[in-house]
Amino acid sequence: MKVLALLLAAFFFVVGILYGLGKIEIFTHSGTSHAHHVTHLVVAWILALLCLIWARFTGEARAR
Repeated sequence: MKVLALLLAAFFFVVGILYGLGKIEIFTHSGTSHAHHVTHLVVAWILALLCLIWARFTGEARAR
């Protein structure tokens, strides 16, 4: 499970960067003319952070 959490964290971090740079439009339906919202970037990074926290707690549970 720890590997899955780390992979998801990396995925959400990369998605946030690509969305912030305007390379992908997965959160919008209007196409490239639609303005980018910083909140989408922040949500992707929050999901990445939550996955890292999940990975950390998964590692601790097995050590005991």
